[in-house]
Amino acid sequence: MLYGGPRLGKTSLLLHLQWFLNQSGKSPTDRPAARYLDLAHVGSLEQLLGTGEELPPVLMLDNCGHLLRGDRERNIARIPRQTSTAVVWAGGRAWRDFARGDTFSADLHPIPLAVLLNGEARLLVSPGLSEAQARFALSYGGTHPYVLKALRALLIADGPQADMQKIILLAKDRLAGFFRDCLQAVTDRTERDLLDYLIARAKPLNPRDVAQALELPTIKAASDVLAFLGLISRWNLAEGAMLHANCRFFNEWYLTHGSHLHL
Repeated sequence: MLYGGPRLGKTSLLLHLQWFLNQSGKSPTDRPAARYLDLAHVGSLEQLLGTGEELPPVLMLDNCGHLLRGDRERNIARIPRQTSTAVVWAGGRAWRDFARGDTFSADLHPIPLAVLLNGEARLLVSPGLSEAQARFALSYGGTHPYVLKALRALLIADGPQADMQKIILLAKDRLAGFFRDCLQAVTDRTERDLLDYLIARAKPLNPRDVAQALELPTIKAASDVLAFLGLISRWNLAEGAMLHANCRFFNEWYLTHGSHLHL
């Protein structure tokens, strides 16, 4: 089970995995080893089931949250569960919460996504940008791949002498809907309290210190959620495990607009 927040790379990862598996030494006449299916597209599941074709060894289902609409038990029961086919179920918060409590969850191996490491973020954003532009993008975008890609595209479009204030205004406008989608996936009071605390400090913090400050025995479940939603980074640094709300753009949007939105 692959899960993560909006625009965190689920679809890209599945499509790359499909390409890789189908390139692994097969001849053009061989049956594909993997097939990708986007359940957000109306009729995609019916198309798969209606062909009568033998299923591939790996079936990758994206946007599984759509199975929860309407008669969820019937929808999920329609997915073939064959020992000869491994199914990769991918979705967001709603799918993850449902699958963890469902009867088939024992068969699933959870794979949460997360934001990038610092080095990965620099490799993503640097091509085509000056050193100053790359530093600017990283200082505002943190390590979220979608935010960094949006910033990089705006900077390249505006050229080597890009007006940074103009870029900031354009990025805030372009990313507002995305930020709202991310925040709507935060559904628990403890998660919101943790997010408030990390954004207010805007620096790496030890989880034990944060739990103590919030007067909670543990914040692991809440930090798990915020990490796979892409709202915070959580890495083991030289000084130990650290939590960090490192996307300045999201933090500023949240303090202006998001903190007033109700759970």
